[in-house]
Order: sequence, then structure tokens, then C-alpha cells
Amino acid sequence: MKSIKVMSLISAAAVTIAGLSSSISIGSGIAADEGETVTLFESGFETGADGWSGRGSAKTAVTSEFSNSGNSSLYVTGRTDSWNGAVMSLDTAFSAGSTYSFEAHAMFREGEAPEGFKLTMQYTDSSGTTIYDKIATAPAVKGEWATLRNESYTIPAGASNLQVYIEVPDSLVDFYADDIVIRGTKGAAAPPAAPGGSSSTGSVKKNVRGDMNGDGTINVFDVLLLRQAACGAADASVMKLADLNNDGSVTAEDVAYIADYVMGKDVEIPKAAVAEPATYPKSYDFPAPSALKSTGDITDPFIFMDGSKVESQEDWYRRAGEIRCMYEYYMYGMYRDGSDEEVSYKISGDTMTVTVKRISTGKTASFPAKITRPNKVRHEGGAPVIVGMHTGISEATAKSLGYAVVTIDAGIFSNPVASDNTAHQGAFYTLYPYGNNWDEQTGALLGWSWGCSKILDALYAGAGEELNINPDSSIVTGVSRWGKATAVCGAFDTRFKMVAPSCSGAGGLALYRYMSQGKSYDFSSKGGSSNYTYGQNEPLGSLQSMDERGWFNNRFLEFRDAKQFPMDQHMLGSLVADPNRYLFIIGSCVSEDWVNAPSMWMSYLGAKHVFDYLDLSDHIAINIHKEGHAVIDEDVKYMVQYFDYHVYGIQPTMDLSTLQTSVFALPRNWDKTWDTFDDKWLY
Repeated sequence: MKSIKVMSLISAAAVTIAGLSSSISIGSGIAADEGETVTLFESGFETGADGWSGRGSAKTAVTSEFSNSGNSSLYVTGRTDSWNGAVMSLDTAFSAGSTYSFEAHAMFREGEAPEGFKLTMQYTDSSGTTIYDKIATAPAVKGEWATLRNESYTIPAGASNLQVYIEVPDSLVDFYADDIVIRGTKGAAAPPAAPGGSSSTGSVKKNVRGDMNGDGTINVFDVLLLRQAACGAADASVMKLADLNNDGSVTAEDVAYIADYVMGKDVEIPKAAVAEPATYPKSYDFPAPSALKSTGDITDPFIFMDGSKVESQEDWYRRAGEIRCMYEYYMYGMYRDGSDEEVSYKISGDTMTVTVKRISTGKTASFPAKITRPNKVRHEGGAPVIVGMHTGISEATAKSLGYAVVTIDAGIFSNPVASDNTAHQGAFYTLYPYGNNWDEQTGALLGWSWGCSKILDALYAGAGEELNINPDSSIVTGVSRWGKATAVCGAFDTRFKMVAPSCSGAGGLALYRYMSQGKSYDFSSKGGSSNYTYGQNEPLGSLQSMDERGWFNNRFLEFRDAKQFPMDQHMLGSLVADPNRYLFIIGSCVSEDWVNAPSMWMSYLGAKHVFDYLDLSDHIAINIHKEGHAVIDEDVKYMVQYFDYHVYGIQPTMDLSTLQTSVFALPRNWDKTWDTFDDKWLY
């Protein structure tokens, strides 16, 4: 478990605490005397990785086998390129234009001797270019610790997105790192973060661990409340605030953590534990649609079908497995996970032909994909890639920003992967014919989803390396019916790093149980009408018509009332909630009556409950643009900044908080239903 070291940085910020009667305001502090040199950061790896991780393909692990001092060091292995190594992001305690002292120790024990080790600062300059600046180098001698030291390194003015890393520029040897220290003056340090939180200014941070009464201040009252929690049973909400050592209970050790923190002692508080997704056996033991009761209540995602409750983050992933099975059974049909397939590809110019062989039958099928290469690859490890359900997703904007685009080579109403009708033709249905039994039925939405997954398979099979594309940094997107398919794809194929459905509407990310038709909204802040009244929203009957029923399985046609569904579409979005993934919802407010954009906003609000519960609040975003039933340039620009920041740590030029609100959140547009729809929910 990585830990936050709150050491002499506390004295650097000089938060004055006079016993337990004093308090620390979260994100605030009193500046200390300037000029004195203090230790701002120190990694000895005695209790964890201290925020260091592998760079590129490298893996890091704390080991007691060798150390420069103490008992442990960081062992760096699996380097497939010379720039791979150990990396750590520097937080707001370090500022551009300030001067610091850096020291680190490194050693290798096997392989041919490299020329030396290198300590490097990676940052983004004011023009948005990523720069790699040498801090220090040291010669390498097998079995001996080398010292990398620079007593006066100035972080360049205008630098942001600061990362420091250790590499071996001319070799792929495994190596050890230890005793990494950064020193600076007290005036160069930022206030310490509250335990498990992050420093901020001008606002009270909510749900910070240790702040038991939620008043934005950690003080003696929180110590007393935490002691009470340790003496009795703590519910899930209390556990999130009080279980500071992540052992699953509230004990005297947790009390000691926060008491020491309040008194200003040097403390080491683990970060909040975030559960990793787990896979559970599938089960389709569900009642028939005719046996389901109709209810207007928005479905609680935290209640299992049998009425039992999600009681932990780990429990959520079991519930997510059930929800996926529900969507297969009641709506989209069987998901084909690729375990019975072999995928190959052939690239010719800007076209990639993807060929899939179904192993059990020997049948093969192919479809074309269109490649748009970036103007310049600016990300280490290859360009991130946007995988599209179709062409026309602002490819020119994406490539200008350094992103590759690979789409199913399909226009409107002509998709080679799965036909947009009930004929069930195309590459997918060649391999998986639509049958009479429910487990032989897969609708076109999952068929199109399968096509994007096969593009990703091809990239992993070698096309990514050939095109200088990094398939680990993939975004899937599509518009309208393909926006629905995008949401479905992201719910099932967890390899996509980000899921960006656009204008998906009913069957996508618009709730079945919320209609906006007849409601009026003020879109003047978007340059639209100040009194726009929505016309008809897409109803269940349209989805079940001959024109659209091919998107779903046969059981979907048995529902007579959308309020019978045992799930609603915020639950589809919630299936993207994962520590390693992101959901980016796109919508349009003007001329999107049929798509029901206000319902997509409500779906965002519902899905966000799950992201919040998993401590992944910043892994979900939404952009409601003015108009355009499309992925427009604005969407791509925002997607890229959001993805660059969260995946690569590249500082954005926009305020990313704008992607957690919308025009529907304005007071004059707010529907009181959005205040109460979750009142009955467990969390």
C-alpha cells in the first residue's frame, strides 16, 4: 500500500497547533519563516513505494533484498526501453521557478555495465510541449550504489505537470533505487494536505478522511467522534472517513493517526484503499419480463436483484457483474468476449482489414477499418487512439492534437460489422448467427461494439506497434445509435481506457423513466434560445419498432412498459466505474428533443453516485455542447485535455471542473426531480 509521508513538510507549512484544542483547516495553513532549508520529500521505501511507480513498461516493487540504508529499496524490472524506469509526480509543494536540492541512489547487480544512471525532470512548458530536463547523472558500477545529486536545480519558469524519474539511458538492466530526498526552503513548500485528501485553497474539501463531522476542519471534535466510532459499530459511510489504516475496522490505531495529526506530529497515513475490479461467475437466473413490476422509481444500483445490499466497494463489482448479465438477458443479448476467436490484420495505406476466425467453427469474417494518423506523436509509448464506431468523428481535430483515430469504415446506415436492421447480416453475424434461443441472440448494438473490440485486438496483435499507436490508451466513441453502442461497448469491454458515447439517447445513456418533452429550458448561456421547449423524446415503442428492434435481443420486445425494466441507464454508465477507466458523456442541448439530453444529464447524476462510492469522482465527466448530433470539434478538444490530464498527467489549459456540470445544472433549468430521485437509494 502506497503511503503519504507527512514529515518535515508540516513544519515547512508551519501549521501551528497548540495541543488537541487546536485545529487544521483542510487546505489552509500559516506560512513559516522563509529561508530555512528543509526536507520536502523523502523516499526510503521502508513502509511502501511512497508514490513511485513504473514508467513505461517498467514494474516497481519494494524489496528487502538490498538497500542503500535501512531495510528496503525500490526494485525496478521489466524495462523494454531505455527510458523506462521509476517515476513520481510532484505535487503543488513544488513550484516552477523555485530551486531545490535533489539526491537519489541507484544500483544494478546483473547484466552488462551501463554508462550510468540519470535523474530527469519531465514537465510541460507554457506552449504545451513535454520537456525532459536532466537533473543529475552518475556512473554505474555493478553491485555499488551510485549517488545522483544536484544541490541547486531550478524548475523552469512556466513548467507544469512535474514528474521526476530515474532511468538508465543506454541499457535495459533491472536496478534498485533508494534514499531519494528533495530539499528546499520553507517558502517553496505548499501547505500539507489533510489525510487522504489533497491540498486546496478557497474551498472546503468534503468527505476527507478524519473529518468526521464534515465541517472542513480536522480538530479535537473529530478525534472524539472517531473514538466513539471505534467503540461501536461503524456503518459504511463512517468507515470511509474513519478507517484510516484501511484494515476494515475502526480501532485505536485510527484514533492515534488523527490525534497525532491534530497535534502536529509527523504521521504517515495510508491513502484510501480503492477496490480493484474482480470477475464473478455469470448467472442469468432472472424472472421473465411479464413477472416484473412497473415502478416509476429510478432503480437503486446498490440493491441486488434478490434484495440484498452492496456493503463494500468489493461488493459493488459483484453487483456490476449481475448488472452486466441483466443487460445481456433483458436488452442487448449475449456478449462475445473473444475467447473463441483469433484476430489478424493487414494494413494497406490508410485501411486496415481486420480478420476474425471463430476457433470452434473455423468460420472467418473480415471488415475494413479506416486509419487516421496523428500529425505528431507527442506521447511516450505511442499515440493514444480514438476507436470509432463510424467515420466522421472530428478526425482532423484529433490528429492535430496528437491522437490517432481508427474507425470501422462505415457511414450512416452501412456498417460492415452488423447490419442496421433485423436481417442480422455482416461480419459479426457470419461468426455468431442470430438464433432462436436467447443465448444465441446478440443485437446490433453489441455487434457494433464487437467491431470496435476487434480493432483493439488488432492493435494489440501488432498493428499498434506498426502504427506507433498505444492500445493501452484507447477511447471508444460513436454518435446516436452508435452512441448507444459505445455505451454498451464500454460497459462490457473493460480494456477501453475511456468511453465517450455521444447523443446516445434511449437505449444508451438516457433514462427510460425521465421524459423532458414539454419542459422548457434556458440555453442562452450556450448561445441558444432562452425559452427552448422540448418536443417528443424517443419512447420504448420506437426502439421496439421494425426500424430499431434489430439493435436488441428478442426478450427486449416482451416489455410493454419501460418502467418494468429492473435497471435504468445510469446503471449502464456505472459499469465503466473502475480505478483504471473513465466515462465521458457527450450530449447536445439544442434540436436534440428525441435524444432527451436532460435525461442523459440525470443519468450522469445517477452514475456519479457509483463513481463517488468507489472514490472515483473525477473518473466521470460530461460535456453538453450547444448543438450538433455528432462528436464535434469541441468534444474532441475537451476529451483530449481530460484524457491527457488523467492518463498522462499533462496539465490542461481548460478548467476541467466544467466537465462535471452542464447547462441543465443552472438554477433556471434545474428540475426538482433531480434533487429527490435518489432519496430512497442505499448510498
